[in-house]
Amino acid sequence: MKKQGMWMLAGALMATVSGAQAAFSATELAMMEADAWRARMGFHLLSIRGDNPEDRDALRQLLDDGQGRVAELKGQAEGKEVAQASAFDTAWDDLSKRALDNPLASLGYADYGAMSEMNTTTLAVAELVEEADPGEPEGAYLDIAELSVSMQRLASEYLALAAFPSAGMPTGTGLPPMDFAIEAKSIDDQLESLKGRYASDVPASEVLAFVEQRWVFVRNTIPRMNENDANKVPYLFYRYATQVAERVEELVAP
Repeated sequence: MKKQGMWMLAGALMATVSGAQAAFSATELAMMEADAWRARMGFHLLSIRGDNPEDRDALRQLLDDGQGRVAELKGQAEGKEVAQASAFDTAWDDLSKRALDNPLASLGYADYGAMSEMNTTTLAVAELVEEADPGEPEGAYLDIAELSVSMQRLASEYLALAAFPSAGMPTGTGLPPMDFAIEAKSIDDQLESLKGRYASDVPASEVLAFVEQRWVFVRNTIPRMNENDANKVPYLFYRYATQVAERVEELVAP
């Protein structure tokens, strides 16, 4: 019943915003989705590093920044946008409460309900972003922001499985397991395409070069991620994915 209630909430939130024009650009909305996946990644990092205070502080700051995005969205909202802003506010609040409450990190036991809620609250934000109609203009460097979303989503799943073998996206969602090899190849292709598209754009080219540098370090650990005996580098992946998100954020900031 709890799982069903979560999906009913997500469905209700999406129903209120379907067809509404968002106060944010598509690029800004994509960065909100990237931050939701980063919050999930931070939740699982707490398990991996034993509820490290530094990790908890970084997660809290990320969530506070996300709340600031939502407050800005609410401040800009007009007409039908008000319902959309309210839906994001509710979804982000649910995500924040769950992300900071990790029983495996704080108490040492695997709580499947907590893992399930971390998945569904993250998906609720991602689905609101997908359902939103940002209108025009779409925002600068939307395709680079979408690359960051892809990397943060993959990184969050990487850390979930490194933290606990059953903590992946299927938990509580009914979704199929992530195929890491396919997702990694998709990021390879995105990155190669973007390098060509922005070859004459110095700021974008510099960010993409940085992204590629960080990606190369973790790329070879991905195809065998689903194998239990595979060598995993979750903290390195977290650190590099976070650095990518921050550099992209600087590039796309209005």
